[in-house]
Amino acid sequence: MTVFESLLNNDFLVFRRERTSDGQGGWPFVPTQIGEVRGRIRPASSQERVEARQEGREITHVFYAVSGVDVARGDTLVTDGLLVEVEGVREPSKAGDHLEIDCREKQQELGVEDGS
Repeated sequence: MTVFESLLNNDFLVFRRERTSDGQGGWPFVPTQIGEVRGRIRPASSQERVEARQEGREITHVFYAVSGVDVARGDTLVTDGLLVEVEGVREPSKAGDHLEIDCREKQQELGVEDGS
């Protein structure tokens, strides 16, 4: 285990929107769990937020993971009551070491079965 990997302190569920037949001819997008990834998340700095806004994006958190994980723009990461949507994925060192993933926090929606 590398020093970087030892800093990854949480497991995150990864959800991706996939087209699924509704049985009536429609193909709506449905969030589907595609895996789990070990990572670390922190609030985005004010400078990171400003830079993202200049690019037409909004970010609230930065997620760190080892290179090669299956996480893409539009995916949702969930851990311990925190739900974030992936806004962008970058490999800052270009050395195949780790990824920095810009995310935007989302409010969890309650479904009928959850008491809404």
